[in-house]
Amino acid sequence: MTATPQLKYFNWVQQRFHRLSIRQKIFYGYGLALGVAVLGTTAGLVIGDRYFQQARQHHLLIDEEGNLLSSLQGNLLKIQIHQQEVVPFLQQPQVLQKGISHFKSDLAETETLLSQMQEFSQTNSQTDLQTLLTKHNSIIAGYFEQLRALIQQILPLSSQPEGTLKAQQLISKFSKSQESVKFYQFAHELTDFVKTVREGQEESDVAQEKAALIQAQIIIGSMVLSVAIAAILAFYTSTIIAYPIKAVTDIAQRVSQEANFDLQAPVITQDEVGALTTSLNQLIQQVKHLLEEQQAEAQVRLIQSEKMSSLGRMLAGVAHEINNPVNFISGNLVHAKTYTDDLLALLQVYKAEVPHPSTAVQTLAEEIDLEFLEVDLPKLFNSMKVGAERTREIVRSLKDFSRLDDGEAQLVELHPCLDSTLLILNNRLKNGINLVRNYGEIPAIPGYTGLLYQVFMNLIGNALDAVEEKSADNPEFIPKITIITERCPNDLVIVRIADNGPGIPPENQKKIFETFFTTKPRGIGTGLGLAIAYQIVVEKHKGKISCQSELNQGTEFAIALPTVGITLPTSHP
Repeated sequence: MTATPQLKYFNWVQQRFHRLSIRQKIFYGYGLALGVAVLGTTAGLVIGDRYFQQARQHHLLIDEEGNLLSSLQGNLLKIQIHQQEVVPFLQQPQVLQKGISHFKSDLAETETLLSQMQEFSQTNSQTDLQTLLTKHNSIIAGYFEQLRALIQQILPLSSQPEGTLKAQQLISKFSKSQESVKFYQFAHELTDFVKTVREGQEESDVAQEKAALIQAQIIIGSMVLSVAIAAILAFYTSTIIAYPIKAVTDIAQRVSQEANFDLQAPVITQDEVGALTTSLNQLIQQVKHLLEEQQAEAQVRLIQSEKMSSLGRMLAGVAHEINNPVNFISGNLVHAKTYTDDLLALLQVYKAEVPHPSTAVQTLAEEIDLEFLEVDLPKLFNSMKVGAERTREIVRSLKDFSRLDDGEAQLVELHPCLDSTLLILNNRLKNGINLVRNYGEIPAIPGYTGLLYQVFMNLIGNALDAVEEKSADNPEFIPKITIITERCPNDLVIVRIADNGPGIPPENQKKIFETFFTTKPRGIGTGLGLAIAYQIVVEKHKGKISCQSELNQGTEFAIALPTVGITLPTSHP
C-alpha cells in the first residue's frame, strides 16, 4: 500500500524531529506552539479589524451622504424662504439688497453641494443618489436659471409704485411654472430619499455594532483556537520527549523486577534519551555478562567446595582407617617390647646358669647371630615406636586438615596448625628446601581451624611452587621458605610466609586476589587459591592479607588475624 504524500511528509517531519536534541525539541516545539498562538491571535485581530473597518467605512459613507443631503435640503429651504421674502422687502432697498445677496450666496452654495453630491455619488458608487441627481439635473439647472432671471426682473420694481403687485404676479407665475412644479417634485423625492438614507444610517449603526461584536467574536475565537492548537502542539512535543523516557523507565523496571537481562530498550530517538537508552542497553548486557561470570564463579566455587568437602571426608576416612591399625600396632608394641625384654632377661639367666650349652644350641646361636639380636632388637622396637608415633601425628594432621567446621568459631592454635600443614607437605619439603620457622609468643585466636588449614596450605603450596620453579631454572639456587609469627600491640597476630623464588611481576600484584586469575599453566592453576584465602581471612576472620614481592628476590604474604572480634559459641570454655 503506497503512502500518501501527506503521510510521507509527516513521517519525514517526525524523523527530523526525533534527530533533534531535547533542548532543541523543547525550543522548536514550544516556539512553534507560541508562534501559532501569536499568529492565530494576530490573524483574528486583522480579520476582525478588517470586518469592522468595512462596516465603519460603510457607516461613514452613509453619514457623509446624509450630511450632504441634509445640507442640500437646508439650502433649498433657504432659497424658498428668500423667494418669499423678496416681496415684503421691495420697499426696503437696503434689506432687499442684503436678502438678494444671501439668496445668491445660498443659490451658489446649493449648486456647489449638488456638484459635491454628484462627485460623491460617482466616487463611492452611490447608484441611487447618482440616479436621483442625474434624473433631475436639468430640472435643477433650469429652475436655478429661471430663479436668477426672476430676481433680475424683480429688482427694478423696487422703485415703482406698483412694483409690489407686479413682483407678486411674477413670483406667482414662476411658482406655477412647469420648472417649479418639477423642482418641487424633486424636493419631495429628495425628502423621501433622505428618509431612506436615514433608515440606512440606522441600519448602518446596527451593522457597525454587529461588526464590533463579530470582531470581538473573531478575536476571541482565533485566540481560543490558537491556544488550543498551541496546547496540542505542546502536548505532542511533551509526548515525543516523554515517550522514549517512559519506554526506558519501563524496561529498567522490568529488568530490575523480573531479573530478565535479555530485555533491550528500543532506541527511538537520536537525542540524549537515545544515548541514555543505548547506555542502558549496554549496562544491561554488562550486568548480564557479570552475572554469568558470577554464576560461573559460584559454580566453580561450589565444585571446589564439593571437592574440598569430598577430600575432607576422604582424608577423614583414610585417617580413621590408618589410625585404627596404627593404634593397634602402637598398643601391641608396648606388650611386644615387654615380652621381648622378658625373653632377653630369661636368655641372660639361661646363659648364667648354663655357661656351656649343647652343641646344637651354640650352632643355632651362631646362625641367628644371637649377640647382634640382643643389641639390635631393643633398637628395632624403639624405631617401630617412633614410626608409629610419626604415623599417628600424620593421621592427626590429616584429621585436623579435613575437619568440617559447623559454622562455629573456636580458639585456634596457629603453631600446631602450621606444623600440621608442613607435615602434610613434608614430601615436597625434602627436596633440598631450607625451611626456617621463627615462631613468636602468640595467643590462640578465635577462628575456623579447617579454613585456616586451607589458607596455610594454599600459601605454603604457592611458596613451594615458586622455589621449585626457580630451582628448575637455576640448579645452583638454594631454595628457602621462612615462616614467622608475631604478636602486635593492636590485638593482632601476624603470620608471614616468605620465599626467595622468582617473585611476582608488578602488573600482576594487583590481580592476584581476583577470582580465576593465575599465572600457572592451564590445567594446573585454577585461579581460586588466593581468592579463597582472601575471602577466608578478610570475610570470615575479619583480618587482612597483603603481598610484597620483588622480581628475582622473592615474595612475602602477611596475614593479620584479630585476637578478638569473632564471637565464640557459648558452650566453648
